[in-house]
Amino acid sequence: MTTATTFNATVLKNAVPEVGSWLSAFVERHAGFVGSVHLSEPAEDGEIVLVATHNLPSAVANGAAVVVIGKGMAGVTAERKAAVNIPDLQTDTSGVARLPARASQAKGSLTLPVFAPDDPTRLLAVVGIGFKEPREFTEEEMAAYAVDAATVLTAV
Repeated sequence: MTTATTFNATVLKNAVPEVGSWLSAFVERHAGFVGSVHLSEPAEDGEIVLVATHNLPSAVANGAAVVVIGKGMAGVTAERKAAVNIPDLQTDTSGVARLPARASQAKGSLTLPVFAPDDPTRLLAVVGIGFKEPREFTEEEMAAYAVDAATVLTAV
């Protein structure tokens, strides 16, 4: 996360620097542009909290500091316990992504659920990555991203 004065108190309180370092490497490994990580803990039941961002504008991060399960890309990913992909966030009309997310300037966007190694039904994190260009993600690509996203647990 960038300068402390631009992020709200909730974003700053929940920031996990080790996850931020992991996220930057994840985004760079995949030639992405922006990224985020939400965790199910220390969130309240029915929510996930933002703990790391990469290149995400503070207005977007502040709005995504605490996400209700089922709202926005991260929240829908948490609800479905399945990856959500949007070929072009800037022109999307599906209603899954919230309009303020467009301020990220990302086009092709993907959010991935990360589960507990010992319980494939217990959601621990949602990892998001966005690209500068529109993208159609294949099932194989999403599976490969999911395997890499699960390594976030080494940073938590």
